[in-house]
This record gives sequence, C-alpha cells and structure tokens, in this order.
Amino acid sequence: MPIKFKALSYIYNKDMPYAHKALDHIDLDIREGAITAVIGETGSGKSTLVEHLNALLLPSEGSLEVLDYEIKAGEKQKFLKPLRKDVGLVFQFSEYQLFEETVIKDVAFGPLNFGYAPQEALQRAADALKMVGIKEDHFEVSPLELSGGQKRRVAIAGIIACDPKIIVLDEPTAGLDPKGSKEIIDLFISLNKTQGKTLIIVSHDNEMVYNYCDDTVVLSKGKLVYHGPTDELFADKEKLKEFNMLEPQIVSFRNELIERGFTLSRQARTLEQIAQEIAKQVKR
Repeated sequence: MPIKFKALSYIYNKDMPYAHKALDHIDLDIREGAITAVIGETGSGKSTLVEHLNALLLPSEGSLEVLDYEIKAGEKQKFLKPLRKDVGLVFQFSEYQLFEETVIKDVAFGPLNFGYAPQEALQRAADALKMVGIKEDHFEVSPLELSGGQKRRVAIAGIIACDPKIIVLDEPTAGLDPKGSKEIIDLFISLNKTQGKTLIIVSHDNEMVYNYCDDTVVLSKGKLVYHGPTDELFADKEKLKEFNMLEPQIVSFRNELIERGFTLSRQARTLEQIAQEIAKQVKR
C-alpha cells in the first residue's frame, strides 16, 4: 500500500515562544515500489518529512499511513519496533552512529534487536557487508579503523541486514567520491529492481534525482509545492525557475539538440538513449 500523509504538520518546540512549523499540512501519497526523491532548498522540511516515516518524529497535527501502520497526532504509538524494522532510515553521515567493537557486531545489532537468532543475525550481517563491498578481512576490525567511505558502507549494511520494505536515504552520497556515490546508488537501485524495495531519497543532487528517481516531491518552506513524475518536472522550465532549480546537464544537452532541429523524447534520459534516437534520424 502507498505511504499517505494526511494534512500532516510538524511544529518544533510546540507551545514555546520560539515554535517553528517545519511542515505545514502535507497531503501526499508516495507509490509503493517506486523510487521517490524529496528535494527542496535547505530548511524546506525534507529531513523532517522523512523522519516521520519510522516515527522518529510524530505528527503535531494530521496523520500518516505507512504500510499497515497509522500514526495520528496526539496518540501514543504501540508499534514502533515493527514499524522501524519495516522502514529503514539511512541518515546523512550515518557512519557517526557506529558504536560496536567490531564491524560484524555493529551490522548484526539491528537484526538481533528485531528478534533474529544470533547465528542468523551474524549471517545477515555478513551478507549485507558483502553487498556493500566490505571484505571479510574487515569484519572483525573496529569501525573506528575504517575510512570514511567504508564507515558509510557499514552503516548502510546495518539497514540492509534488517531487510526493511521501505528504505529512506537522507543525502546518501554526502561526503563520498563520485565512484563511491555511484556504487552506493547502484546498490539501492538494484534492491528496488530485484526485491521491490520502496526507496525514498532526500537529495540536493539534481543529476542523481533525474537519472534514478521515478517521482519527485518538492518542498518549500514546509509546504508541498510539487509531486509528480521526475521527467515532467525537469522538462518544465517554468517550474524549475519557480523552484530555483538548475536543469540537469543531460536535460540541457537534450534541449540544445532539440533547438538544433532534432526530435527527442523525454524518455531519452541518458547519452546512450539520446544517441540512439539521433542515429535513427540521421539514417533517415
């Protein structure tokens, strides 16, 4: 089932003189099995929005449906543990959360906490570490001995090991080099395509959003200002101007070719696809 925000608002420091409404009556349906980006300027409410998905934050007003769970403002929640197993949240700079004495123990902590037997938890941890590119000779070392990129991979493995149905990624490639960024994104795209995981990605990287995300949510000052297909958003120059967003380079390139007389569809979203469409026209 989809994720449904129903007139959801969140107020930091509610009933205090310095209260701040970070989300303002959000009505939003996010498709199950899709890859959805959440974008907007700094302070627009992106992280606040996604932290509701596994009840790290609870609505000040309105409600939220996630899978079979309903979270309502003012109601005590009794299902936080199963919800947090089904919704894995990868924080920006999540490597700062590593705390166990060895890498394998750190990744196994989540499965153990969610009720897996010790041996199964260790096996899930080992499988997840291999998926993110951590070799066995690193399993027994302290997480503090790893490089920054390795720590990020270990933190991500800790989420994958719990096998959530929904994976929320808050700036997943922050601090990674281009090669590492592509490897991490390709891993999550594979989980979406092969296992049907619903992905929700908070990002400032329009190139990544355009290349990988089916749908895009745009927030501004705590309000929802756009939700729809990613290719429609980046094809609309007026909306990009309104939201103060830059075109991805591939969109600018495609538009320049169209201005020079080529006919290109919005489905041509990579250099290879553009080249194929141009080749057909040149042959004619």
